[in-house]
Amino acid sequence: MKQLLILLFTMLLCDIAVAQNIVITGKVLEETTKEPVPFANIGIEGETIGTVSNERGEYEFHVPIEFKDAIMQVSSIGYSNTSISIPHIKNQDSCMVYVEAKNYVLDAFEVRPKELTAEEIVKIAIDRLPANYISKSYVMDGFYREYFKENGKYVALAEAAVTIYDHEGYQNVYPKTKEGIQLNEIRVTDILNEGDYVLYIDINYALRGNLLRNKNYWKRFIKRNRFSKQSLKIDSLTYAGKDLVYSISFDFESPKSGRYNGHFFIRTSDYAVLRIELNALNLLKGKIVNGAPHKTKSVMNYRELNGKLYLSYINASHEVIYDFKGKRYFLNFFSELQVNKLETKYIYATNVKNRAEEKSIFYLPRYRSYSPEYWKDFNLFHDSPANAKIISDLTEKRPLNDQFRANGKLKTEKKMRAPTALPKSKYAPGASVNTSNTSGD
Repeated sequence: MKQLLILLFTMLLCDIAVAQNIVITGKVLEETTKEPVPFANIGIEGETIGTVSNERGEYEFHVPIEFKDAIMQVSSIGYSNTSISIPHIKNQDSCMVYVEAKNYVLDAFEVRPKELTAEEIVKIAIDRLPANYISKSYVMDGFYREYFKENGKYVALAEAAVTIYDHEGYQNVYPKTKEGIQLNEIRVTDILNEGDYVLYIDINYALRGNLLRNKNYWKRFIKRNRFSKQSLKIDSLTYAGKDLVYSISFDFESPKSGRYNGHFFIRTSDYAVLRIELNALNLLKGKIVNGAPHKTKSVMNYRELNGKLYLSYINASHEVIYDFKGKRYFLNFFSELQVNKLETKYIYATNVKNRAEEKSIFYLPRYRSYSPEYWKDFNLFHDSPANAKIISDLTEKRPLNDQFRANGKLKTEKKMRAPTALPKSKYAPGASVNTSNTSGD
């Protein structure tokens, strides 16, 4: 009897451990064309729990078991909102969500007052940041990924579950306190690059790209670089669910630092920025800098809860040309952060015990062990056809699981090389570089 009770107790504990999350994976698709819908917000109705579809419309939503009977809501700019009852999802391993495109059409007899200019709309949006966004302490749980390729071949991948503490949010204060970041779980592959350089992307770097939270930094950047061209215009009106949204394009150009263009998507009712898309050509007096990013693309997505918005997703990709000892390397760096949960009550600085160092997580000390149990439900990376080349390139020498296990243990036999300044090359910084092939493919 005692053995039976122990067995039953053990089985119960296993059931509890397994039942922590419901994992729903699939794609967000446009209802008519069946085209993927990138960067759609996916969450539990009325809760701060969610995820975002990637650029291929794919998503992996980890739903806490207490929300097994809740409503999953999907929203994206240009589409009507879609709601699905989680108990009615028949195939949680392949849940296709179809959203209806919603275009704004001006009625022939509709009389509209004089519209604001694009410049006026953006200025109002900036002034209203403290009113539209969370402006108090909060903690976010998220998922961070960074990877890169060298001369067209993927050579490293790192993923981490993170907790981010923001003391000030979107308050209009200066200087702005940096977020506290704690790495909770991590898995890292081998670093297979041939070139002698240091990876520079890190989660702190990614968060600095949040233009809205760090508006004062970017204001100074614009002033310092003396942009000779500053163009803003309203391209169109669209919808985000039931809300009418301005699509405003921007194009800034500086002889000193390059060109920056993209789009703001701003809600007409309260001038809240829902998404920013940015393309940057980073140049120094019109020239590519050896070893520095010269092309950058980024997307910032914001989600709303109880009338306040917060960052739900940010990604960035960078192209780099690096010449060293007579050899040229075409490098592509990628990073993305998905916010899965937000908490605004009972928040203190001690919520985040350790601040992640400002360097790539590839170089952080391996003081934590790799936990296969934690990662067993994270299948999107392996299941997405688009990641087949990443996996193929990284597994030429040994399986990913072997790499994760080895790189998750404390390494005492080999001292990890700390990030340093890029070594000098025969190409002086700012030297003109032949860009006949900068794709890295």
